[in-house]
Amino acid sequence: MKRFWNKKGLMLFAGFALLVAMPFLIIPEKHLPVLTDNPLNPYPEPEDIAASYIQKASENYFYREFPQGVDNYRKAIAIYEERKDVHRVATTHNSLADLYAWASNPKEAEKHYLLAARYHAQTANLLGQADSIKEIADLHMKYENFQEAEKRYSESLGLLKDGKPNRVAGSVHEGMGHMYWKANRIPEAIDSFTHARDTFATLHYNMGVEQMTGVLNRLHRLPKTQHSQALRGSSAEEGYAIH
Repeated sequence: MKRFWNKKGLMLFAGFALLVAMPFLIIPEKHLPVLTDNPLNPYPEPEDIAASYIQKASENYFYREFPQGVDNYRKAIAIYEERKDVHRVATTHNSLADLYAWASNPKEAEKHYLLAARYHAQTANLLGQADSIKEIADLHMKYENFQEAEKRYSESLGLLKDGKPNRVAGSVHEGMGHMYWKANRIPEAIDSFTHARDTFATLHYNMGVEQMTGVLNRLHRLPKTQHSQALRGSSAEEGYAIH
């Protein structure tokens, strides 16, 4: 027994200790995250000034610091415009529009979604353009401006009519389904949700298929059920209507 601990035992113990320590020895220090004092984003600030403004705007968005977020997005847009980086100008306008929508300022949101769509058009990015137009339709649908919402949804689909099935087309059909449902146009809602389900199935987006199938089952079973987001004439929402 004494001989075992002097030879085999010591060798086994040394091997076990090396195994435990190995992960700490082989991980280079450069792969470890560099922590900062920011609890939301522990990674260092981007070296690119425009990306830095966007990161700050995202943090403002998270904390609902909307004026600061608007200011940082605008600074980023100005830099991208100076660089003639049209794609990033478009995507940043879209992010700014999202912030305005979250801040319950639909008029400014619509303005920047339109700007995003126009910049996407400059780079022939039909998916981006259609997606920005769809966001405008979603805004109008939310505040029950159904005529304008239908117009924008149709405009978005028109941009995609010659393309393959894609996520934007599926989302447009889904949005139209909710719009028709809120407007109590159930047959048209069922038709739109069916298009959405079939598009998602083609894309193998199983979660979308399941959601649309659930909605369709509900509408077929209870065709007079009211949409959960219907405003029902609430005066509190009318102040945010877009015209």
